This record gives sequence, C-alpha cells and structure tokens, in this order.
Amino acid sequence: MRSVNIERRIFEPAVRLVDVETSTNLKWLSGRAVPYDEWTSVRWYLEAMAPGVFDKSLAEAARGLPLLLWHDGQRFPIGLSQSWDSIESEGLYGRWRLDDAPEAQRAAQLAKDGLLGWLSVGFVPLRNSWEIADDDAWNPDDADTLDRCTRVEARLVETSLVSTPAYAAAEVLTVRTAARRSTVHALRAKRDTQVPTLAPHLAQWRDWRRSLS
Repeated sequence: MRSVNIERRIFEPAVRLVDVETSTNLKWLSGRAVPYDEWTSVRWYLEAMAPGVFDKSLAEAARGLPLLLWHDGQRFPIGLSQSWDSIESEGLYGRWRLDDAPEAQRAAQLAKDGLLGWLSVGFVPLRNSWEIADDDAWNPDDADTLDRCTRVEARLVETSLVSTPAYAAAEVLTVRTAARRSTVHALRAKRDTQVPTLAPHLAQWRDWRRSLS
C-alpha cells in the first residue's frame, strides 16, 4: 500500500473547547471552504487553488466528508458534508450537518460568534503547476519573488473549523438551527491575501532551497 501525505493548511489553535448547554441545537453550517485563484504563503512558496481543483474527487466520493476541528483526526468529527457548490469565479462552498455532541455544539456556537469563523481543508495533491522563480531573485522576505504552486487537481479529505486560516476568504457564512436554502450565492468580495513575513538569513534560505533539487 502506497503511503499518501495529506496536505493541511493550519496553525496552532487559539480556542479551548468546553462543554456547553444548549436548548436548541445548531444543526447546519455553511461557508466557503476554498477560495479560487488567491495566493497564500506556505512556508517557502506561494500556493493557490485552481477553479474546480476538487470537483472530480467530490463527484467520485461515495459519502459525505467530515468536518473536524483544527484537522485533528484523533477526535470525533463535529459534522458531515451534505452538499458542495463549486463557483468558478469564487471558490468551493459547502454545507455541513452538525453533530449534537457538546463539543460540536460549542464549536458551532464559536463559529456563529466569529471566534471559529474560518475553514481550512485537508487534501491530497494530484496535479500541480509550478512557476519557479529566478534563483538570484528569490527572497523569502519578498512574496513577489517566491516560487508559485497552483493546485490543479487534488482529492479533498476533510474540512476543519479553525481560528487562523491559511486563506482569509475561507470563511463560515451561516450557522443555523434549521436547514435553509443554500446561501452560497450571496457572494462576498475577495480580500487581499496576507502573506506572513519571513525573517531567516537570505543566503541560508537559498542554500536550503537548492538542496531540495
């Protein structure tokens, strides 16, 4: 059996979950799981998701995909995907049915309140398109000089609620107690991509990058 590495876009969680009493459970969550054609920094390169990057894998999926917390596969899922809507100019939108467990309800309430207001995906890359920067120009302190990787096709494994997303436009749109007609067509304007500033010595970064080839 071939080992497959799952790519995840996540930072350390900033919210601790505790039990919560709810009189009316939250049942449905919707949001944009992936914005298309937006660049984000993934350590030493920039990454973007091509329109329809997950369409093939979602069409072939035999069942719904889990909604997790911070990509933690050791915990029970807090929800399960029910539908997907891939909009070429905007991104991949999803709707998830939430579990009734206290941890899932606490996470849903935090998402509704904006504390866990973003989404992040775990995926297996299948086809990528790379733009390799000129070696002399490559500088981790200047995002315009970094290598660029467009994910052309990938297999979606899971989606997670997070407090610090890789893509700022991957956000929760609604958290509801009852199912409603999809709201994903109420599109929001794209935000400027925020690229974290890196501060290692430039020569050391370039030596490390050359060692990868």
